Amino acid sequence: MGDDEQESEVSEWEQYIEDPPEGELPVAEDNDDDAEQAVDWAERHPRQVAAPEEDDTPAEESAIHEIPGR
Repeated sequence: MGDDEQESEVSEWEQYIEDPPEGELPVAEDNDDDAEQAVDWAERHPRQVAAPEEDDTPAEESAIHEIPGR
């Protein structure tokens, strides 16, 4: 039997976790300061936070009418 493609990918992933490439920034999963700051800002500025609107339009149709760059 030859190597299974998925098995090779899993092996590469495990190697990457054990020995990450040099020069890349480590990702700190515990650092969610940006998310906390956004929540704090939203709590302090309730009028500027858009209330969710009921939208029964399918996503495909909404994407067609979306204006790029806005």
